[in-house]
Amino acid sequence: MSRIVKGLIGNIITHNMVQGLNRENIFIKNKYKEKYFELMKKFYKQFDIKIIAYCIMDNHVHLLLYTEDIQNITKFMERINLIYAKYYNKVNNRVGYVFRGRFYMKPIYSQNHLFRCIKYIHMNPVKKGIVKGEAEYKFSSYNDYFAKKNFINSEVLNLVFGSEENYLKNLESIEYQEIQIEENRKSLEKAISDFLIRENISKNQIKEDDKYLNKLILFLLENSYRINKTAIAEILEISRSALYRRLYYDKKRQKN
Repeated sequence: MSRIVKGLIGNIITHNMVQGLNRENIFIKNKYKEKYFELMKKFYKQFDIKIIAYCIMDNHVHLLLYTEDIQNITKFMERINLIYAKYYNKVNNRVGYVFRGRFYMKPIYSQNHLFRCIKYIHMNPVKKGIVKGEAEYKFSSYNDYFAKKNFINSEVLNLVFGSEENYLKNLESIEYQEIQIEENRKSLEKAISDFLIRENISKNQIKEDDKYLNKLILFLLENSYRINKTAIAEILEISRSALYRRLYYDKKRQKN
């Protein structure tokens, strides 16, 4: 195992996913996938990112990223998503949000977790029935490992496998395991649903009355649910800025 993985994994290697608003197929055309790939290639060095694995599907993208500063990943993802959203809106003569929320980010905690994530990302098009084997899919990093091209170089191979020797044997020996991408969101959705039933109210009432929003946040905290303000805003169908503003002014009122 490489020194980098052993010492820093969990803080600087993250599994990231972006998805089209309402799960729309925002990458359905090859030219859309190629555009997103071009943006990845254009900005990853600028933000000091190493791309360990990627797969661009019709309605979402998986990226396994390494950096020495976690803020670099946030800046990188925000930059390429903003530029892509403008491009997508322009070519489709549309306005408004393109992506569903900000982006999903989950840290990698072990080398086994890292291997599972690489395999999961490369197997996405196979599991969706698009291709029969990983090598058949054009818009993933699977074939990059064999050709040592695009983002896959000696530095990345040493980071992942600890050595370039026999790395392909190690890559192909990884067994596929399902990864629950949205388990936290599903848990949050259920928690909010439980709250609405308990209070006998609708989501609209939370959007219209701050006291219900405050009660919801208190309910989540009391029941040890993870507070993800972005996800809460999406589930309640209000803008993130509106949610933050309401929570901010409520805290201010409580202090006064």
